[in-house]
Amino acid sequence: MNVADTIAHHILDHDWGLSLGGFRLPITTHSVTIFAVSVVLLVVLWWASRPHTSKSGRLVTTLLEEYVSFIRDGLVIPNMGAEGHGFLPYFCTLFLFILSVNLAGMIPEMKTATSNISVTAALALCSGGLILYSGLKYHGVIGFLKGFVPSGTPVWLVPLIFPLEVISTVIKVCVLAIRLFANMLSGHMVLICLLLIIFIVGKMSVVAGAGALFPAMGLEIFMTCLELLVAFLQAYVFTLLTAIFAGSVIHTH
Repeated sequence: MNVADTIAHHILDHDWGLSLGGFRLPITTHSVTIFAVSVVLLVVLWWASRPHTSKSGRLVTTLLEEYVSFIRDGLVIPNMGAEGHGFLPYFCTLFLFILSVNLAGMIPEMKTATSNISVTAALALCSGGLILYSGLKYHGVIGFLKGFVPSGTPVWLVPLIFPLEVISTVIKVCVLAIRLFANMLSGHMVLICLLLIIFIVGKMSVVAGAGALFPAMGLEIFMTCLELLVAFLQAYVFTLLTAIFAGSVIHTH
């Protein structure tokens, strides 16, 4: 197996779907990862939401309350105002889901589903739907459309400004998908390439391969720690940008 095949094997999605009466049921590594993460989150959150008498149970409940407070007071309310209270469940779910899927990719034999543009595009469409719903809910159709034209804009500029603002909103949603996808994909490519350096150099010379072992593994450990940080950071940024974009349509010009 060459270098390209090795990288593709670890990064790309793999489909071993089933064909049932002419209908194909796609079952991929990424879909299995998403399903597994969803089940684990549902079970853990259901258990944490129940009243507990044990010390460990109360600790988990307290941590969950602190997490909700962090999302509410650190991301949602500062960017969306009091109107953001109604959307708090979405943002809590969004951050925790993206973070869990990002971290799942660090587990052996599991894949980082957020390195798939289809997955991040679906998440971005969900956030785009929330942004659209926010504008329509608080301003109505006419008021929402007026928000695409800054106050004080000359009438003759409206036909130019309006489509540009609409395109700008669409681009914001696309950026959500591309940013998360690119960061998670590039991080795992770097990790794999660092490991492959050992084998590539080792094919040229056993001594050189042994010499490259320790520097490559040192970089691998450093990049793994950095990748853990990126997993948290990208979940935070995706949630933060969603709150900012939703707040911008609620509190227009």
